[in-house]
Amino acid sequence: MDFKFESFVSSVGGQHDDEKKESKLLEDDVMVDVKDTILSTVQSEPWYTQSLMVIVVGASGDLAKKKTYPALFALWKARLLPRDTVIWGFARSPKADEEFRRHLSPYLKADSDDDVASGFLELCFYRKGDSYADWEGIQSILAETQKDNVLVYLAIPPNVFGDSTGAVMKARKNNQNSSGFFRIVLEKPFGNDTESCNQLLRTLVDQKWREEELYRIDHYLGKEMVQNILTLRQHNSWMDSFWNRAFIQSVHLIWKEDIGTEGRGGYFDPYGIIRDILQNHLLQVLTLVAMETPDNWTSDEIRNAKVNVLKAMPSVELADCLLGQYDGYKDDPTIENRETVSPTYACIRTQINTPRWEGVNFVLEAGKALNERVCEVRLHFRGSDKSTTTTSQPNALVLRLQPTPKLFFTANLKTPGFASTPTSAHLGVDYQDHDESIPDAYTRLLLDVLRAQQENFVRDDELINAWRIFTPVLHQTERDQIEPLPYSRGTAGPDVRQDFLRSIGVTQAWLPPASAL
Repeated sequence: MDFKFESFVSSVGGQHDDEKKESKLLEDDVMVDVKDTILSTVQSEPWYTQSLMVIVVGASGDLAKKKTYPALFALWKARLLPRDTVIWGFARSPKADEEFRRHLSPYLKADSDDDVASGFLELCFYRKGDSYADWEGIQSILAETQKDNVLVYLAIPPNVFGDSTGAVMKARKNNQNSSGFFRIVLEKPFGNDTESCNQLLRTLVDQKWREEELYRIDHYLGKEMVQNILTLRQHNSWMDSFWNRAFIQSVHLIWKEDIGTEGRGGYFDPYGIIRDILQNHLLQVLTLVAMETPDNWTSDEIRNAKVNVLKAMPSVELADCLLGQYDGYKDDPTIENRETVSPTYACIRTQINTPRWEGVNFVLEAGKALNERVCEVRLHFRGSDKSTTTTSQPNALVLRLQPTPKLFFTANLKTPGFASTPTSAHLGVDYQDHDESIPDAYTRLLLDVLRAQQENFVRDDELINAWRIFTPVLHQTERDQIEPLPYSRGTAGPDVRQDFLRSIGVTQAWLPPASAL
């Protein structure tokens, strides 16, 4: 039997309807107070009273119209952008300003009326460039629109990062009119192995970019529940007593998508699921779960703690991997190599060689075309040796990142009624009621860029250590053309998945049912 803790409470005398309404009103008041506090804090910071220019390189592409501009729009609606703000789009496609605004408009109206969107679009302009390396085109924007602070967002393919950052730096040196900050946001992936990552980092150093000007964005670090990990650990000291190998048997980080590449196989295939999800998104979340809590919660100390986790992890070996590819993947018309062995599913075991986590298996699992869409962290607790019944279920702490943020413990409670047998219940918090008040990850992270808060961005040494962990197995699978195991769409992965999990000692009898996720 499985039931939600909330329904159990109501069945044995929980809140009456009027009490629930009063509680909801109090929650709404708290959310309003929090919003007002953030607004007043931001508006008291020096940059907010200065002028701002945002340049979106690659402005005509999917990322810009679906993520970057909607995030800027959300900041503008919330009055979290300076009054004197202008946003320039820069790309190779020929577009006039009005045509570009019509191009953006459908992506800004989901929760706003026409007047609100029109007000934002009046801030948006467009300039055609000859290429991503067209420094003269970028310089013309800097010269024409002189502002105190400049934020450049590179919404471009990773293979042209170096060309574009070089063009931006050259344009900047030839037009040093801004008196404030000059910051640049780079999207993942940052290279495709250790060598290419090091090459990109050397390029940025040679171009004279300083680390404090670089914001390497991984949008998972802006998700509500990911940011909650540090809050949980910082402000609940009792958690530290069980956040270790003595109580936790395994940690399972899962990313599942119920759709395939759907026409994007040409982009996905050269990277595969390990580079696309595990090496960045899930690994970043792992570091937040596993890191030692710093004495000072500054950006540098948090990122130092994350790097220490990566340094304590061995390179992944093929024996610790289960790789799969869903049936029909090669039929994607955008994939050129019809014999591709690029995995669309991976389940990888790793460990962290620190006193806190010695012997605990950390499992990173991700796949496309699976049986559901969900991303979560499961911390499975060790069973009790003193249990007198076999009906008790193992305990776990589950942090769900998507589709709706949720956090819950599983506990064994008495079954309601006359029976005394235990049943597994979920004691937790569901963010569904506050979904509209939770900012999008890109919105949150762009505000962090403006506020010079770098803890949610990837530092250069994090990149090097992350690639060190995965590069050997990536090279081996590609060199030896390791064939991933087939699996059917809508399943949990390859047929041997459970056997593989059992072989590395991380499977448990209890798993959260789909209804709880």
